[in-house]
Amino acid sequence: MSPICPHCGSSQIRTARLHAHDGVRHILLDTPLRCRDCRHHFWKFNPVKPVLLLLAVGVLVGITAWLALEQPVVTPTAQTDSSLPHARAAAGDADAQLKLGLRYAEGDGVIQNQKEAAKWFELAARQGKTDAQYHYGLALLKGRGVVQDYRAAFSWIEKAAQRGHAKAQFDLGELYRYGTGTAADKPRAYLWFNLAASQGVEAAAKARDSLVWQLKPEQLAAMQEEARRMSLSTAAAPPTPSPPEASPPLSVTP
Repeated sequence: MSPICPHCGSSQIRTARLHAHDGVRHILLDTPLRCRDCRHHFWKFNPVKPVLLLLAVGVLVGITAWLALEQPVVTPTAQTDSSLPHARAAAGDADAQLKLGLRYAEGDGVIQNQKEAAKWFELAARQGKTDAQYHYGLALLKGRGVVQDYRAAFSWIEKAAQRGHAKAQFDLGELYRYGTGTAADKPRAYLWFNLAASQGVEAAAKARDSLVWQLKPEQLAAMQEEARRMSLSTAAAPPTPSPPEASPPLSVTP
């Protein structure tokens, strides 16, 4: 049935425009109309709009519920001290000491604390943990949580490199290359870059190749032979290293 103008009774009705000031109820439930004869503006209830509104709300609720169900359960990363390996680390467990040092260094479950990280790295390093030797050497090299000490850093990184730690081998090459913590020695730098490159360290391969033209043929031959011998060596890992004199052991309070 065609709408009739309530003002003049005319059936010459057209749909009018919506305006922001029309109100939420009219916009959601009614259709705006205007009489062509008297220009009267009025509203007529539109039974389709409530149905569409309910459908839209239902779809929105369904999508929200689906997204909520699809989200994985996130376990909080923050952990209490009781969940960390403090007890085992304080009791002398080198693996726990290394793990605790890494957590403090990265802020994994604890407030980041480079001083605590260096303390646990040192304790594990003194028990012969290769990764800890490398990380403690880096802490000394960069002065993270400890007083910067190039000579001690060189000593610890060298220990890790001698045990086959690829990153330590690359860093040891850098120390030899620039004379940091030791006398500059480009042939030795080439040696350690070569060993690190053989383990897939791309930066080491580039550094090694950049030194080729700076060495004499006999130096290259000697360092390549030594690298080959070291890479093929099946000797057991060296004994637990003694601490450098420049870095006295840290005390640990359980």
